[in-house]
Amino acid sequence: MSEVSSVSADLFLLDSLHDFQEHSLKLIEQSRRTIAILSHDLDVLLYGAPEFVQAISNFVRSSRHAQVQILVKNTKPLAETGHDLAKLHQRLSSKILLRKLTVEPQNTEMGFMLCDTSALLYKNDDNNYKGFANFNAAVEVTRLRETFDYVWQYGEPEPELQTLHI
Repeated sequence: MSEVSSVSADLFLLDSLHDFQEHSLKLIEQSRRTIAILSHDLDVLLYGAPEFVQAISNFVRSSRHAQVQILVKNTKPLAETGHDLAKLHQRLSSKILLRKLTVEPQNTEMGFMLCDTSALLYKNDDNNYKGFANFNAAVEVTRLRETFDYVWQYGEPEPELQTLHI
């Protein structure tokens, strides 16, 4: 179960899949404009959960300005297994952008979700459910957004995840 940090009432220490699922939904619900996700393989238990995919769908449909950017290091499992978030990307490709990571950030182990300019879900190691959610982390989000934007510019669309519009 997540625990509130003694540092801030907006900071929650997470140590289970359930914690990450719960806080990711809360972060999406409070988002208004942008969500950015950096992940090694877009963990299907977290980012492919039906509740998460539905929350993202609701988010991008909530405003014409709402947009999701997803950077994934290993896109092969997405194409092979039919990840629900990747399928949503195919249906809403102008609102949900997905690219393959081609340039590594300095911290190659981390994974995160940035929501607007101040909320953050962070996994210390993208393969483990240890990290934190911070609902008031403007400084950290700004720093991570710079990292995300840098690697995003070198990211490439994954041809196997693109849909042909005729």
